[in-house]
Amino acid sequence: MTTVTPPELTVQATISTTFRAEVMLVTPKVAKAILDRQNTHNRNLSDRTVADYMRDMLTDNWPLNGEAAKFAYDGTCLDGQHRFAAVSLSGVSVPMLIVTGLPLKVQETMDTGKRRSMADVLTLRGESSTHSLAAIVKRVWMWEGGNYKFHGAGKPTVAECTELLQRKPELRRSAEISARVGRSFRYLPPAPVGLAHHLFSTISPEEAPEFFARLGDGASLPIHHPILTLRTRAMKDVAGGFRIPEPRAMAYLIRTWNAVREGRSMSRIIHDHEDAMPMPR
Repeated sequence: MTTVTPPELTVQATISTTFRAEVMLVTPKVAKAILDRQNTHNRNLSDRTVADYMRDMLTDNWPLNGEAAKFAYDGTCLDGQHRFAAVSLSGVSVPMLIVTGLPLKVQETMDTGKRRSMADVLTLRGESSTHSLAAIVKRVWMWEGGNYKFHGAGKPTVAECTELLQRKPELRRSAEISARVGRSFRYLPPAPVGLAHHLFSTISPEEAPEFFARLGDGASLPIHHPILTLRTRAMKDVAGGFRIPEPRAMAYLIRTWNAVREGRSMSRIIHDHEDAMPMPR
């Protein structure tokens, strides 16, 4: 059987009866040609995945890591269409490991493994409380991008999360505080608590420790104290079988923080899903 190397990648390729692997610089022109001529047998393209890859490529967070783009013996692109689309749209050239000469049927076995998560990466780096830390880093990234609902369309890549953690190492402390609050008061989702700790500590590092200590233990809080009102509302919601969504929990925390900072009492706390997210002050 004759192996046909993709026509735009013939810099060093030769005709062979077995597969071949080599590293090549894929330019936007080459990537577009592959998508136009050879991407004829693949799954639907995910715009979100392409956008994620583009952001990493544009910020130079796309290292050559040994993951190959793969082509069949007849030149059909079997794996790599999202990478090629990102290169084509971003205008950035990136080196890729290219494997050619594969049987068409092996496409069914591609991309069937578990994708490495941010928590997995943090574990490999020796971090502690990796799932909590990963969740908080993601929420901080989304918050900074104006995604106050934490919806899926605006989630960061692993590279963006690791860069953010490098820039903001204090998020490790926010993960610790979130876990500490959760051990004594389990009625609020932990990721918003960690995000709130980061935001509030940035605004007032003097007042934030007391706020989260009382959020956790509720000690010596008078009636209508904002933190007591928040704790009561969260406990009633959970006792009634209502799982508090993260955006609502975040709004509760911010409204409570703002009331504490302003010295106001608060007899009730309300936030509907249509309401705009309040900003901490």
